[in-house]
Amino acid sequence: MARQSIKAEQGACNILKLADRVFLKQCLFDVYTASGPGGQKRNRTYSAVRLTHKATGLSVVAEESRSQHDNRASALRRLKVLLALRLRAGHEYGWNLPAELLPYFKPAVIRMNPKNELYPLFCAAMLDLLNLHRGSLSSAARTLGITTAQCSPLFMISKDLMAAANALRAQFALKPIKQ
Repeated sequence: MARQSIKAEQGACNILKLADRVFLKQCLFDVYTASGPGGQKRNRTYSAVRLTHKATGLSVVAEESRSQHDNRASALRRLKVLLALRLRAGHEYGWNLPAELLPYFKPAVIRMNPKNELYPLFCAAMLDLLNLHRGSLSSAARTLGITTAQCSPLFMISKDLMAAANALRAQFALKPIKQ
């Protein structure tokens, strides 16, 4: 967590748009034996995975499956979500809704599912927008062309996204978003 110094123009959105194999080249990949219950095979095979993003030092672990392949996919997903929640793009570059997310806002706002592969990109884009508007939901909603009542639930999709949005709002001395 000590090294979160990637270029501001990169931001999480640009990193999250990378193909998985390209993104994995920016990470350190470590395997080890998982500890705990799960039978003889679990403690003998190198199925647990730790992924560390080189540029930021952010790291995640996946060890719930007995398959290294499944754990690598889980760790990759977790790392992308963690990057989306922690990294903010610089204000000097403005903000644009990523083209991949346009179908979720036009013609009506569609609720994003955390299982959707675009979820990390959605989190990064929404938090960057909120940061750009100094935590103001009404200003963020105007930028998206929706009402504040439609904007607020977008940050309540998951506990992690809501916590990140409320931490951002706290930086600007604003009250937290309530459910």
